[in-house]
Amino acid sequence: MSEREPHNPFYVLLLSASLLFVITALAVAVVPILKEKAQAAGAEVPREGFQRVLQEHGLWWLIYEAAAIIVFGLLSMALDRRRRWRKEQAAATIPSGKDQPSN
Repeated sequence: MSEREPHNPFYVLLLSASLLFVITALAVAVVPILKEKAQAAGAEVPREGFQRVLQEHGLWWLIYEAAAIIVFGLLSMALDRRRRWRKEQAAATIPSGKDQPSN
């Protein structure tokens, strides 16, 4: 039975950053629509709070999260490539049974 490779920790970070990006993108797109509908219905919409912070900083959050996705994606690919290279090097240095003389 062959040994299992350890999990790539950058995959978890990449998945987390991607999920956060999707949630933030949906919030940036949906919250203003909900605010407009609430105002049109005559409801009192608070001027402070999450909606205001999202309006002011939501685009920057998306940029930071996209940068994190790129960085974690590159790091995960680099770690996979490094592991594959080490595995190939180890396989190349192990002598096969055919090369040894039989007695």
